[in-house]
Amino acid sequence: MIRFRLSVFLLIFLPFLGLAQKTPERELIESGILKAKLGDFQAALKDFSQAVSLDSNQAEPYYNRGIVYSELGDYYKAINDFSKVILLLPSYPEPYYSRGLAKDYLKDFIGAIKDYSKAILLKADYPDAYHNRGLAELDLGNNNDALQDFTRAIEYKPDFSEAFYNRGLSRFNLSDFKGAISDFNTAIGLDTTQYEYFSSRGAAKAATGNYEDAIRDFSIALNIQPSDLNTQKNLGLAFIYLKKYREALDIYNQLLEIVATDPDMLTNRGVAKNFLGDKTGACEDWENASQFGSEKGKNFYLKFCN
Repeated sequence: MIRFRLSVFLLIFLPFLGLAQKTPERELIESGILKAKLGDFQAALKDFSQAVSLDSNQAEPYYNRGIVYSELGDYYKAINDFSKVILLLPSYPEPYYSRGLAKDYLKDFIGAIKDYSKAILLKADYPDAYHNRGLAELDLGNNNDALQDFTRAIEYKPDFSEAFYNRGLSRFNLSDFKGAISDFNTAIGLDTTQYEYFSSRGAAKAATGNYEDAIRDFSIALNIQPSDLNTQKNLGLAFIYLKKYREALDIYNQLLEIVATDPDMLTNRGVAKNFLGDKTGACEDWENASQFGSEKGKNFYLKFCN
């Protein structure tokens, strides 16, 4: 099943208190905001940094510079700027949220959860903070906590397709496949453009033994994103469970041209070959799969090829 983590940086430029009149700092901030919106991040950074040098006690240039650093993937500098904002405006939720998101991308999930929790404490109806805290909990394997956070996000934002999707992932991980399918259905009803939604619903259907419907979902996902390897692997496996070995073989042949050493794909292609009467080819695949770490491939080789 595809593990899809959706956590988009919010490029928000907020009018902090102060600098309301046209000062040199105000002009630099407005210039930086415009440049950032046009995608000229380096020029925006220069403007925000100059504004900071003119007045280091104003939160707005730090915050906006932190957002731009985040957009550039320089999360450590972003965290430093958001931390400065928090010192200046400790009761404002946005810098905690943004710092949490930067920590998320650095895989500091515990630190991210602390920041999201602080943002929620300051703003109880904050669906994005609940959602991203749920994602961090999901990354830590805390599926029940994640599920609760996604549910709170949905309460405050009923059309939050990503929250429905990620709650579906939590339920899948908890083996609540019926609940997962229900959430994936809602996510798809809200947004039909995300291939992950269809692919994950297909995986949940396959987990219930509904392989025909799973294949339909995998096919839709591949129409949206033809190059997704995980969906193709799952499609091949569904064909094997339906005893459509020729279709499975065709898929694994294509995939192994791209990733020749994948042990799971080698094992499954060996299964397809074996049922199609090509025992020599099956044993060769299982032997290779065993060499690349597949215990299942090793067991098949020892059982059927000696």
